[in-house]
Amino acid sequence: MQPYSLDLRQRVVRAYEQGQSSVAQIAARFGVGQTFVKKMLRQKRETADLSPHPHGGGKPASIKPAQLRLLKQKVQKDNDISLAELQSFLLLKVQLDVHVSSNSTCRAKKELSCRRAQLLQAGLVLAAHRFSQSTPTAIH
Repeated sequence: MQPYSLDLRQRVVRAYEQGQSSVAQIAARFGVGQTFVKKMLRQKRETADLSPHPHGGGKPASIKPAQLRLLKQKVQKDNDISLAELQSFLLLKVQLDVHVSSNSTCRAKKELSCRRAQLLQAGLVLAAHRFSQSTPTAIH
């Protein structure tokens, strides 16, 4: 998620400094959380600078941009591919072992413009189809 723009930050603080609205009303008017408004007021008071702070770090993504491009190409060619098949594709193609439910896979799905439900459904449908093909039909 990208930080809010400097312009929005300034407008939020200016609205509060004019004294016509509460924190809750300002948050609602600008479509931000009350915590964000309070944070901006504190930041203005402590540093007089409303610029966003640099990202604090966190675990780096395990799927790099080049690998993500490969995934996009694969999904474009085979749009009903399951998550497990995408996982195998990454392992075979670029020797990247990711867990199907990992955060990076979720990010990849989001960037591939596929909803999680669609991909899960595709994976379950394929698994059910494969299961039905491999098991004998029961006679009732």
